[in-house]
Amino acid sequence: MPPDEGFIEANGLRLHYLMWYPGSEGHLGFPPLLMLHANGFLARLWQPVAERLASRYHVYAYDVRGHGDSDKPPPADADNYHWRHLVADLRAFMDAFALRDIPVVAHSSGGATAAYLAGTQPGYFSRLVLIEPIIMPPQFRPLAAPRDAMAQAARRRRQVWPGPGEMIESYRKRPTFERWTEECLRLYAEHGTFPREGADGHGGQVQLKCSGEVEARMFENSVSLDVWEVLPDITCPAIVIRGEHTDAFLGSIVDAVAGEIPDARALAIPGADHLAPMEQPEALAKEVLAFLDGGRP
Repeated sequence: MPPDEGFIEANGLRLHYLMWYPGSEGHLGFPPLLMLHANGFLARLWQPVAERLASRYHVYAYDVRGHGDSDKPPPADADNYHWRHLVADLRAFMDAFALRDIPVVAHSSGGATAAYLAGTQPGYFSRLVLIEPIIMPPQFRPLAAPRDAMAQAARRRRQVWPGPGEMIESYRKRPTFERWTEECLRLYAEHGTFPREGADGHGGQVQLKCSGEVEARMFENSVSLDVWEVLPDITCPAIVIRGEHTDAFLGSIVDAVAGEIPDARALAIPGADHLAPMEQPEALAKEVLAFLDGGRP
């Protein structure tokens, strides 16, 4: 079934959200679970994982500011994408739905956001699933080159396509997307873009909902919040997940983060890279359910 969707006012922004749950009746009896997506993407890409979790959970996900169908503060002001705002948005979203003491599954920048809230506001989360969270140990924080390279690549990213089909065909050949499932490529092309007029005034073209400038600002601000400092204060159990094929730099961050959270362990998803939710959704969902069923780190 397609997810229910809507908008909610949170932290002064209109945030677009999705909900997955089994059946159309009685879903309020299922425990809630929240999912947070990575920079440059959107909540709809969680669908293959969320559908598997929705057999036992009422799953929430929302588009982060600047992404998907949520409000997009002007990226010309870099402070609009300071990561403290991501944490404030998360807290406001959970407050709006009265979500407390629930599990969260969070990817990349979403993982850093969830970890910071868990470390500074105990009681929001019962369990953390952090998928390659962008949390820099002190020795890596001064390294601006990777952040600059990713920001530059985001600004160069092609934004407009003749249609979703052409976008899928092109992305299928790119190393970043070569492990993505066909379903996730389709979801990205269909829900991560909006229709626009072409140069001739006719429709048919599509454009990415998350602009290259917003994505770049998010990369540039990836050390704007010291998440590492609060990791020892996280009191709930956690797993920190990496892809089997993730590069050594990100892999070392996963191990370091797992070592810093008191009740955590690291694990790898076979056949995946940094974008495991879109590459191995079934394997990821199985690990998440096993952990949420009571498996201890």
